[in-house]
Amino acid sequence: MASLLVRVRLDWSDSTHYDPDRSLPCRVCATVTKMRDGRGDACHQSCAEDELARELLGASLARVADERVLR
Repeated sequence: MASLLVRVRLDWSDSTHYDPDRSLPCRVCATVTKMRDGRGDACHQSCAEDELARELLGASLARVADERVLR
């Protein structure tokens, strides 16, 4: 059985990913954070990376499954 590993590393060095004035619950894990995603929603960088990796892995597995059906 083959296995897939997806790692995502986002560059959040831009100041728009940090709100020094306001801590809000992370949209993924609900722990408070001053970090913000690309839409401005409260989100830890690691939570966003994990979320994106899961989405990419799901899309990859779906494509592998589809290729098996086509054979």
